[in-house]
Amino acid sequence: MQENSAELLRLFIDQAPVQIAMFDREMCYIAASRRWVTDYGFGDQQWRGISHYLLFPDLPERWRAIHQRALNGEVISSREDRFDRADGTVMFLRWEVRPWYREEVQGGVIIFAEDITERKISEDDIRQLNVELEQRVHARTAELEEMVDKLQQSLIEAEILRQELREQAIRDPLTALFNRRFMEESMNQEVARARRGSTSLGVIMFDIDRFKQLNDSYGHEAGDAVLRSVAHLFLENVRAGDVACRFGGDEFILLMPGASLSAAMLKARQLEQQLKIQGVECSTGVATYPDHGSSCAELLKYADAALYRAKAARGARVA
Repeated sequence: MQENSAELLRLFIDQAPVQIAMFDREMCYIAASRRWVTDYGFGDQQWRGISHYLLFPDLPERWRAIHQRALNGEVISSREDRFDRADGTVMFLRWEVRPWYREEVQGGVIIFAEDITERKISEDDIRQLNVELEQRVHARTAELEEMVDKLQQSLIEAEILRQELREQAIRDPLTALFNRRFMEESMNQEVARARRGSTSLGVIMFDIDRFKQLNDSYGHEAGDAVLRSVAHLFLENVRAGDVACRFGGDEFILLMPGASLSAAMLKARQLEQQLKIQGVECSTGVATYPDHGSSCAELLKYADAALYRAKAARGARVA
């Protein structure tokens, strides 16, 4: 039975699919697996009873130290170790060196080694793929962030352009006051708001006296300069919530939300006096909601009629 056991052990060691070698205390070979013999190129040469150091005279000193530690009873192992072969190739091994005992007497060492080069290469490939994937993801993320930044910038520019177009649509290009279209929209909104809140709305209509005569005598450039000066005075002397508009030609309208008739008349006279100081005379008509109308059309009609009464009285007055 012991002989059978010994034979089975030799058979196991010889046919093991990994590198296994058994050494005595002088590091001479006792047994080795076929894989060990093949991988280390022993061929047909005699190796049993031969010192490992004789077969591998260039063995690095660190291995001699590891063998000695195992001979002293220590178990040493590595999950991954690199070996640079003489032919320039590289291999990776998982190995273990441990002492063996017979009747509690340390008889030598056993070296187990497994070639994990393919697995190591596969793991390196996977790591490289992960690195490349991460780089691509990073590059794509940076690209998307750049696209988002450009999109946001485009949206900002589009909003600026929209605001500019909106301003162009609602502003008079000569005076920078609101135009007639915006005035009508605003007036409808303010009348509706005044109706809901039971408040008032002042409407002041200005018309420059003898403006045609000014254009005929001094040219349209002089007339445009007067229109701009009137507009500038309005912008400097109205409340934040008021709406100053160029109604057309030499006519202007000022909407004063919440203003009573007396407040609208006072503002009209103040503006009329300030314009007169600048050498510009105006005829002015004033109307208020709800005193003189309940709709935009009624208020404009009343203010216009008041303005022409002022003109009929030789202008330069508020009616």
